[in-house]
Amino acid sequence: MNSEKITAFLQAHWEWVTLIMGVVSVAGSILNWNWLCDPTGKPDSHRYGRGSRRVIFFLLGIVLIVTSIWSLVMVPH
Repeated sequence: MNSEKITAFLQAHWEWVTLIMGVVSVAGSILNWNWLCDPTGKPDSHRYGRGSRRVIFFLLGIVLIVTSIWSLVMVPH
């Protein structure tokens, strides 16, 4: 696929993409996935530990889920 098709798909279905990203973020923080929560080697690893990253990604996932559901329910298509 070329970039124009990908961009058109994301613009048409951004609510579903956002919902999937939110679910993955919440699941990753709850299940403590290494690729999401491991601070080793990251530029800000001295600032945020694994537990802090789990909380941040959990809250980010909740915001993404709420935003996508709100858009799907409230905005007429």
